[in-house]
Amino acid sequence: MSKILWLFITLLAFLTGGVFTSFADQGHKPYVGSKPFERMKRLAGNWEGSADFGQGIQKIKAHYKLTSGNSAIIETFHVGTPHEMVSVYHDNKSQKLTMTHYCAEHNQPKLILSEWIDNKLAMDFAADNEIDVVHESHIHAAAIQFEGEDSMTHKWTSFKDGKQAQVVEIIFKRVN
Repeated sequence: MSKILWLFITLLAFLTGGVFTSFADQGHKPYVGSKPFERMKRLAGNWEGSADFGQGIQKIKAHYKLTSGNSAIIETFHVGTPHEMVSVYHDNKSQKLTMTHYCAEHNQPKLILSEWIDNKLAMDFAADNEIDVVHESHIHAAAIQFEGEDSMTHKWTSFKDGKQAQVVEIIFKRVN
């Protein structure tokens, strides 16, 4: 009798799970964001790049993943290293591309789109940051130049002691 009860419970769980899954998917339309966000969505996948952070050329792995019903993009830099960092891109309520960078400096600067021209987007330090600009080292600006579907160049500007400290250019190629 316990085998029959076990089979009944398993079947009920399977059927109920399918019902709840179909309810969860009802009414969700595909997310279409701003032009810069839609361009960023096409980055999904793995990338490799190189940059000089002041200690010679280093190889960098990056990964882009769509999440939250394709309304957010997770960018992971320095994949698989102790310096791994994550940035999350999304459109704000005004349909303006916004990014929060979860930095190895242990802070989370927010950047907001400041320019979108042709295939280049630029983001600058947002007004609603919790960063102490004078006392915290942080990413203050970023730019991406899209060079076709399989290559791009990033420029990251860091600040230290309230002023620009470094601009790093990273040239990426799609791996898959």
